[in-house]
Amino acid sequence: MGNLSRLIIHGCAASLMMISMGCSEQGGSPPSGSATPSVSVSEPSPDIEPNPTVVPALTLAESFDELIIEDGFTFDMQRTVKVDISFSQRQGYTEISIFSATDPHTNMPINLLEKAQLYNAIKFSTSLPVPTYTESMVVVINGDSYAELNLPIDETNHINYLVE
Repeated sequence: MGNLSRLIIHGCAASLMMISMGCSEQGGSPPSGSATPSVSVSEPSPDIEPNPTVVPALTLAESFDELIIEDGFTFDMQRTVKVDISFSQRQGYTEISIFSATDPHTNMPINLLEKAQLYNAIKFSTSLPVPTYTESMVVVINGDSYAELNLPIDETNHINYLVE
């Protein structure tokens, strides 16, 4: 997380400083459509404290991992899962679809993550970002949703399956 996260953090810090120190509108023009000529009247300026309250400087984090947020919140909302599907025999043409869930009402796979077509292959490998709460993925081979595979994600964020 490079420049984009730094830009977001700097923008938030600048906004907070503007809000905490207050913004005032200076200058400006009289409202249009006024029939009377404008008269400049000098109003007394408010007394300014010689030592205004100093707002402590914010320490900017280099990455989201350095931020401390209460209640145990973390930015680890997704993970990358490596999927390896091997075939016992070389495949002429095979279509693989990987879904993140099954619809509880229809029992059909939902949330397509990736669809691939293999030609003359014996192995398929990919890496997919999934939410951390996802515990398994549904793999459909050659569009046969009745023979779908619900494959669990192991503790190393890996799915390894042999199709026989």
